[in-house]
Amino acid sequence: MSTTRVVAAVGWVLSIAPPVGADSTTLAGEGVVSVKSGIAQLFVDDLLIDSQLDLRRTLHQPVKENGGRTPLIVANKGDALLAYGTIVFDSRLKQYVMLVQDFNSRRMLRATSSDALSWSARTHDELTPLKLDLDLGPLPKDAKGKFGIDVFSCFYDVKDEKHPYKGWVWIANAGHEWEGIWYVRSADGLVWERPGQICSGFAQPGDTSCRTIIQEGRMVYGPGDVTLFCHDPIENRFLGIFKFFNPHDVSPGYGSRARAYVWLDRMDEPFDSRRITHVELMPAMAERNGDTPYDEYYASTAWRYESVYLGGLKVFHGKGDYPFSAAGCAFLKLVVSRDGLHWRKVPFANDGGIPEVWLANGVEGGNEALNDGGYISEFSQGPLRIGDELVYYFSASSWGKNQPRDRLVRGGGIFRARLRVDGFVSVDWGTLTTRPLRIEGERLYVNSIGPMTVQLLDRLGNPLAATVLNGDSLRHEVQFGDHGLRQWAPDGVLRLRFTVEPPGRLYSFTVR
Repeated sequence: MSTTRVVAAVGWVLSIAPPVGADSTTLAGEGVVSVKSGIAQLFVDDLLIDSQLDLRRTLHQPVKENGGRTPLIVANKGDALLAYGTIVFDSRLKQYVMLVQDFNSRRMLRATSSDALSWSARTHDELTPLKLDLDLGPLPKDAKGKFGIDVFSCFYDVKDEKHPYKGWVWIANAGHEWEGIWYVRSADGLVWERPGQICSGFAQPGDTSCRTIIQEGRMVYGPGDVTLFCHDPIENRFLGIFKFFNPHDVSPGYGSRARAYVWLDRMDEPFDSRRITHVELMPAMAERNGDTPYDEYYASTAWRYESVYLGGLKVFHGKGDYPFSAAGCAFLKLVVSRDGLHWRKVPFANDGGIPEVWLANGVEGGNEALNDGGYISEFSQGPLRIGDELVYYFSASSWGKNQPRDRLVRGGGIFRARLRVDGFVSVDWGTLTTRPLRIEGERLYVNSIGPMTVQLLDRLGNPLAATVLNGDSLRHEVQFGDHGLRQWAPDGVLRLRFTVEPPGRLYSFTVR
């Protein structure tokens, strides 16, 4: 293969939150943040904050149903289910469609739901197999291992009446020429066709299509498997999320797996991997930056959520028995970006006081191997906004990768957890003052639990008005006398100051 080819990334049309207009953006030269009407502003990062005093923030973990002891869809004994797929909303069926992978056979399976809560399958055998054309002809001589699917990701294109389902499928163990990501499409989500074009070849040391990047004194190769995409439904573009690795970087058995990101206009055309100029998320492979020497960034997802991009970062560790994850298992951290290209881990301590860990494992092999104690994986689209909560689906085996073959990545199934709307990070203590905000709206709404004081300041930070919020609401309407925001700030630029007292919590604010 003379050049590495990668197709553009895709996500889904169903939004995970109320429709997103645009990110909060900083206006060059003014230090002013533009705040679009109707878009929630979160404190997951520091973009909005100009100054702070005694500020304390908490990373909130999705609350697992049944404590993660029992799956929503139970895997067959001696097998597992992987969230190596996507949940989309099929506007023709008026159904949510969950695409999930069988671990032993690597077949893609599906379940449907009218409300994203009650699904057509409760067991492995009740899932419906997809028909997916993988016939490439006689495999080349360099093909080794078990041929089949690895990672699958897709989105539902409401503008395409003929083939609304569009996706990437990684065909594994097919030899250097064929192994990689292929573009696939479907009219109904059950029968998929492969138009015949490889999107991204599998790059590894010795492969002429390999993209080599030297960064932080380390050499990594890519793109590799566990590459997927995210669709931005507002700007209708695709974020390719690529795996890079080096199997000899640290020690035998550790691939120094890392993640790179590139925006793509289309998902069904070859992609020149030379556009990937750096690896954005590189594990320290040392006791540094919240990592241990064993942590690898095995996979990652991305989803547009209100004023930010969020995603899960799957951390696999072959060694190291952590209190929240046994050796050979994988857990999730939360990552954040404002442009899809520059990412960082959310550093705050979680509800249990552990920094960075967003979704932890249960006890390995717990509840007679039904629980989520092993190898956690994510669906590519992120949480679903259902009513006034976020519903988050994930898969987990009960046993990890350090087990004997009869238990290795076995048990568990598909699990469900829930999170407050905008509830990824809360401000629990202290005072923050925002940067100057250019607002598009008259009214201010705050997602919070009182008590807290909200002050309105002018562009220079001079106080204009203040009010106190009490109680728990996703949409506290903040009133500053009889005036709307634009009457207080005729030029449309103001600041906000929030002072939170226990047991108060501030999650977000929205201007409408």
